[in-house]
Amino acid sequence: MGKRKMLFSLTTVLIIGFLSVPWARSAPAKKLMVAVGHEPGTMDQSLSSAGADSAVVENWADFPIYREPSGDLKPGIVTSWKMSQDGKEIEFTLRKGVKFHSGDPLTVKDIQFSFDRGKAKNPLTQSRLRSVERFEAIDDYHYKIHFKKPDVTFIPNRGGMAIVSKTYYDRVGEEKFVKQPVGTGPYKFVRHEPGEYVDIERFEDYWGEKPSVKEARFYFIAENTTRLAKLKSGEVDLIGNCPYPLVKEVEKSPGFKIIKLASNHPTVSVVFANRNPKTPWHDKRVRLAMAYAIDYDAILKNVLYDIPNHWVFLAPYELGYDPGLKHYPYDPKKARELLTEAGYPKGFDLKLYYRITGTYPMSAEVPEAVAAYFEAVGIRTKTIGEEYIPALSRQRAAKSPEAEYVGCFGHGRSGGVDPSSNLNIFYSKDGPFSAYYNEELEKVINEATAAINDNNRGELIKKAVKIIDEDVASIPIFNTVIVYGMKKNIDFKPTQKFALELLLIKDVTVSEQ
Repeated sequence: MGKRKMLFSLTTVLIIGFLSVPWARSAPAKKLMVAVGHEPGTMDQSLSSAGADSAVVENWADFPIYREPSGDLKPGIVTSWKMSQDGKEIEFTLRKGVKFHSGDPLTVKDIQFSFDRGKAKNPLTQSRLRSVERFEAIDDYHYKIHFKKPDVTFIPNRGGMAIVSKTYYDRVGEEKFVKQPVGTGPYKFVRHEPGEYVDIERFEDYWGEKPSVKEARFYFIAENTTRLAKLKSGEVDLIGNCPYPLVKEVEKSPGFKIIKLASNHPTVSVVFANRNPKTPWHDKRVRLAMAYAIDYDAILKNVLYDIPNHWVFLAPYELGYDPGLKHYPYDPKKARELLTEAGYPKGFDLKLYYRITGTYPMSAEVPEAVAAYFEAVGIRTKTIGEEYIPALSRQRAAKSPEAEYVGCFGHGRSGGVDPSSNLNIFYSKDGPFSAYYNEELEKVINEATAAINDNNRGELIKKAVKIIDEDVASIPIFNTVIVYGMKKNIDFKPTQKFALELLLIKDVTVSEQ
């Protein structure tokens, strides 16, 4: 407990020290300087399988279907799509005249190459294509996707896969293809300095409307207060994941402002690998005890500054939202009783894993607070912070029947393109982040994904959510609100109604002052 108190005290000292530094005067950005919390695991959009990569990588990537800042879908590199009556075929028409940043023209052979590459190498793409039977190339500008069963998440997921160039791949080979990616997006990749930054530049032959910002650099700065200090000193113009304790200070500072992206990002949760019967949390009573042990309101108020939301599962605007679901109450007495009933009257030892770097705020403080509540009911908890890539590998490995894993990270509850999409990614047998498994739930998720009728799908989503809630498949702590800090002369429209944080420079404008 002393170590955890020290962590909170250190955070306070850092904040006080940070506030003593004078704010720089805002100036118009030439090359836009952006600071983000983490470096993508890959520059190749066809291999990018982590949501946090998207903030940077999707600046040069395109998907078949375009998502506007409002969250609405519209034609992108495909101009139209038509679904068969039974929902098992979708025919797409490709836009003519689209060029890759390499100068190569886009044709259906590139779509098929992207499909094949994503399906073979990318766990997230595999999940998005789980219902696909085959790809059919009709001609250079028309293709069909054939489904084993209808999949209502395919279109909201923008047509399944990020698009890459077969011609470029054949010319340069795998190594250069991965290190120097090309896409068809509004910006082209220029340079990656590992551990430091990525430079991008406006693509003058972009098929769509040209963005106003010509050049941008993404700095990778994991430490929250360092990132904000860079904004304060004028070294960067815009930051992602502004630390919650300093949001009010930024709002009060002349020349700077805050923009919040609320209600559409994965819920930070305690996540269980439940397939190993040797672990204490394989027993539902233990998971429920852990849910009763946490004072969520105290964490929201004292650690998170009352900025996030706290929904039971889905946000009120989402299909399948159930207003009858109630939060797990804070009841440490009941938690101890359940632990005793499950055979752990003296508690047990627990390793709680979390990401040192990531896209959600207070990424160390929240797991430490959760651990303190577990300690209070006898669960001796050691928190283990890991860098992004090893943390991601551990999460994926948690599907193993031998896994002994409990983590605290951004998980899929609210914020998917359709609730059935996050259900598949985080709770189905083959989902890339599905530590938990339940055979009954699997059947309901499969039915929901195939239900074209919204009313039917909504009821199936409710049923799936109820199973997850009653079986304590995961414990929601808070629904992330991403906070961006920026100079006053910068306007940014973050993408709404989407599970990933996209920091797209095309949606940034800079005005003179």
